[in-house]
Amino acid sequence: MKAGVLGILAILVFTVFWGVGLAFGEEAKTPPSLSLKEAIELGLQKSRTIRLAELSLKVQELQYREGKANLLLNPSVVSELQLENTWQSAQRNFALQRMQLALSIEEAYYNVLRAERALSLARENLARLEKQLEDTRIRFSLGVVAKIDVLRNELEVDRARLEVERAERNLALSRMNLGNILGQGLEANFTLSTDLSFEPEELDRDACIQYALLHRPEIKEKEETLALRQKELAVVTSYTPALEREKARVNLEVAKEELENTRESIILEVEQKFSDLLAALKNVPIARKNLEVARETLAVQQARFDAGVITLLDLLEAQNDLYKAESDYLQALFDYHIARAKFYNALGADLEERGKLTPRKETGKENG
Repeated sequence: MKAGVLGILAILVFTVFWGVGLAFGEEAKTPPSLSLKEAIELGLQKSRTIRLAELSLKVQELQYREGKANLLLNPSVVSELQLENTWQSAQRNFALQRMQLALSIEEAYYNVLRAERALSLARENLARLEKQLEDTRIRFSLGVVAKIDVLRNELEVDRARLEVERAERNLALSRMNLGNILGQGLEANFTLSTDLSFEPEELDRDACIQYALLHRPEIKEKEETLALRQKELAVVTSYTPALEREKARVNLEVAKEELENTRESIILEVEQKFSDLLAALKNVPIARKNLEVARETLAVQQARFDAGVITLLDLLEAQNDLYKAESDYLQALFDYHIARAKFYNALGADLEERGKLTPRKETGKENG
């Protein structure tokens, strides 16, 4: 009987320790780290968007190969040129899809970083208000403040709790969105290693425009179309019907106009994104200065409240102003990174090319 009891106890002890060990193992397991570069590389390999684009390109490749085979039976210089142009256009379109996906990944990545920091700020604000509420209740028990001050402070705490809950939901959704874009599923979770730092860069607008005109796939496509139209006109002979000769000349003029229109559109886009980036860049120091003012103001108001010079309402306003300034600064950092990503996307520059294109100023790195 005694041996049986000991056996049961042994099983219970083993079960408890096994459960604790399992729980500890699950707790110790951390999500994989993922830098912005790694996220873009992963998305360009695994996302459903890129897989669909690859399948579409494969279909177009098969059509191209089929067209080449048909030309062996019915040779035609013009048809062959058109076939080559169609295939090159498909490849350019695929490159554009990759560029757009990389931009979407970068935006989703920074959105998670913003959501993480926003949640942290919301929790800090809640802790600040809860601490203030404790002090207010003590003051009320001593008859220093009125009941309305307690109620007002409790209301601010309730609002802060709602803000934390909202921030938690936003973070969960932003993580799901990133996992979806990367093709890792809605439940995927990562520890993001790239932060919302602020490192201003020296930008040469003219050099950036020239880079865009050399690297944007749309320009190359229009240049290839123009070359095709020139070849089509070159193969026209005096034996070609007059209507066909005129059609070839018109097509060439259209190609020239489309190329110039594309050039101007890209220049305009770069100018706009350049302007947006400069505005976002200049807004960060302003938001940072506003944050410094809010912090100092709260410190002063806290001292004045402790001295009995101002009311609790004045102090709570200063605390809310600080939270707003923190949120505004975070938004300014986020806006800068998104404007920067869109600017480089307008240039046709991927993550690797950015450092080569715009040398950085020797300024200190500032984190959000």
